Amino acid sequence: MRLSVIIVSYNVYPFLDNCLRSIREAMKGIRSEIIVVDNASVDGTPQLVREHYPEVITIANKENIGFAKANNQGIRIASGEYILLLNPDTVVSGDTFSKCLDFMEGHANTGAIGVKMLDGSGQFLPESKRGLPTLSASFMKMTGLYRLFPKSRIWNRYYQGHVETNETADVEVLCGAFMFMRKEALTDAGLLDEDFFMYGEDIDLSYRITKAGYSITYLPTTSIIHYKGESTKKSTLNYVLTFYQAMLIFTQKHPEFSGQKFLIKLAIYFHGILQLVRQNLTKWWPIVLDTALLFASFYTISKIWAWYYFDTVYYLKPTSYYFNLPLYTGIIILAMYLNGAYDKPLKRKSSWLGFFSGMLMILVLYAILPTALRSSRMVILLGSLLFSLVLLITRSKLNPWSALSNNLGQQNHRKAIIVAGKEETARIKELINRSKDQIEILGIVSPDTDASQPSENVLGDIGQLEELVRIYQAKEIIFSAQDVPFSVFTGTMSHLGPTLRYMLAASTTMNIVGSMGKDIAGESYAIQIHFNLSDQASKRAKRIFDLISSLLLWIASPLLLFLIPHPTNFLKHIVLVGLGKKTWVSYYPLDSMIQSLPPLPAGILCPAYPADTSDVDRRLQHIHYVYARDYHWTTDLSILIAQLKKTGQTI
Repeated sequence: MRLSVIIVSYNVYPFLDNCLRSIREAMKGIRSEIIVVDNASVDGTPQLVREHYPEVITIANKENIGFAKANNQGIRIASGEYILLLNPDTVVSGDTFSKCLDFMEGHANTGAIGVKMLDGSGQFLPESKRGLPTLSASFMKMTGLYRLFPKSRIWNRYYQGHVETNETADVEVLCGAFMFMRKEALTDAGLLDEDFFMYGEDIDLSYRITKAGYSITYLPTTSIIHYKGESTKKSTLNYVLTFYQAMLIFTQKHPEFSGQKFLIKLAIYFHGILQLVRQNLTKWWPIVLDTALLFASFYTISKIWAWYYFDTVYYLKPTSYYFNLPLYTGIIILAMYLNGAYDKPLKRKSSWLGFFSGMLMILVLYAILPTALRSSRMVILLGSLLFSLVLLITRSKLNPWSALSNNLGQQNHRKAIIVAGKEETARIKELINRSKDQIEILGIVSPDTDASQPSENVLGDIGQLEELVRIYQAKEIIFSAQDVPFSVFTGTMSHLGPTLRYMLAASTTMNIVGSMGKDIAGESYAIQIHFNLSDQASKRAKRIFDLISSLLLWIASPLLLFLIPHPTNFLKHIVLVGLGKKTWVSYYPLDSMIQSLPPLPAGILCPAYPADTSDVDRRLQHIHYVYARDYHWTTDLSILIAQLKKTGQTI
């Protein structure tokens, strides 16, 4: 056995599907094996791998044991002369393995190889070649000063700036996304250190390989696609804390790097606080801004109205300012929140619907408040009119709301070419139709250069793709993983560059994955079937329905206990649903495809029940799919009313 490819997977099957298919293509003519170690994914990865890739050795862990420990599981059973640690969110070129093997056999002292990595839009990933985290390199990286002199050996040692992108050269550290290693070197250096849960283990292993007397080489003569590069991870607080904690483990393990321990601890606090502030600002600033502007609107109008109508700005009672105005502000903001005004992506329609709903609630409340607690009706009316003007301005001129108009424009200009055969073309079109993405299909490009043009929709063949993109001004290319060789996919990205959006239709899932744009390095699932049940507004509506219906059923329970079988279970279910432990309506548990649908708590009732075991696949999968796709809280209401007598059952 010449090569063992080890992949650690965690809830990324659509990416893993493309990765495994690309490996199949690259392994032709090479005695090799593939080992997938799954860290307790909930998306059905082990089952799907066994079904679609029976030749793959699959290890299904019952818990997430971390990257290092899972890779070691695979290494211990691997029988290849060479070991490749590969991320599941990658696509290898057709010549990747053969070129790595040829280089290794011609350079006996090379212990490990890294290759050129491109992100989901075809841009070069700097982590393809890295240096050790010395004190100076770490300082330049943490402060961002390396960007001032990106080609400098001193200023940009972390990303080995002195090594050209297309230059074969020895480097100090490989990226864990692709580590092609000689088994002998790995034996001498030792396995991955399991003290590292995630991040840092690649730096540690690279350093130990060089200490064992081997060199590490950056080989840019072949390339891979790595969708989730560093740029897509480093903006999260979890990444910052986990990465720097890994760096602390590294410095403690290797005393020669202990001088930077203080710098790393300082960076943890600095970047941690920075990311925490940034994330909370991103999440809460629209609500805080609206709250401040709404209260300011009511306050300003109250002063103006008191001065205009009563000749003094102090006419209104103090209770108006610390009771009425905060109450009205809170009601409107709550109504906007419940109507999804602050759900991502932000929608102007939800803001206006929430505002008018809040005003209606205020009018109802005003009518029932004691006279002593009422404030001026003109303050309510004019304050709301002023805030409606503020809403109009902020939703049109202020980001992120102003970006909506730009996004709409971009959506309208998503002109795509599909590169696929006839059957895959129909499947891809169906996936696009089921999604919310507004994509104009300009035409089809045949993946076969010798194919004839059977219909007017076929623009040409794969050999004419570059010219067709130029003529039809396409912004996006959607490739079929089933019909297009991965060497063609990666080659096209490298040749056409990051001016286009490249998408890849997975062969065994209902997903199209890729980058959402040339400036975004590898988003997760760019096109996928949209389920209403995935929307925050629908989740919130389902939870509110559960709470209200549980309360009403509890009130009516003295009567219902005589009508519903198993009344003890019925009361227990009311409590469990009210606490959020269960939901009134959920999927029937025998459906094997539940993991591909939006997650739900266990249910008391189901949209449908199978007549027998043979009926499960045929009926439940379709009914559950429609339930999740078209979900509205009224669906739960109709099911609850129709199946009221089953609310005491146990599925």
